[in-house]
Amino acid sequence: MGKWSAQECVDFLVNKVGHERDNAEGEVRRCVMGSTPPLYQIAYATGAFQHRALYKEVGEGKKMTPKEFHDAILISGSMPIEMERARILNLSLTKNYKSNWR
Repeated sequence: MGKWSAQECVDFLVNKVGHERDNAEGEVRRCVMGSTPPLYQIAYATGAFQHRALYKEVGEGKKMTPKEFHDAILISGSMPIEMERARILNLSLTKNYKSNWR
């Protein structure tokens, strides 16, 4: 939002979030240099929240071990989280299926 310098952003990521300095610098550089779209980082956060919700639903000793869950996600490759969920839970999807899982 233009209120912090790039260095303040790096320091925050290192001191408060736990990033290694080189990684924090890379993240900030991508944002400051404009080489990524504005919603790039939020897309990762949204995916992380969705994966966490899916893990709460099927992991944590309920239907899958942590290793089984991570293996299932990695096998999925690049597909929407809801499609991963349907595959993991063996849900039937109709031709006109509409996404509704959040």
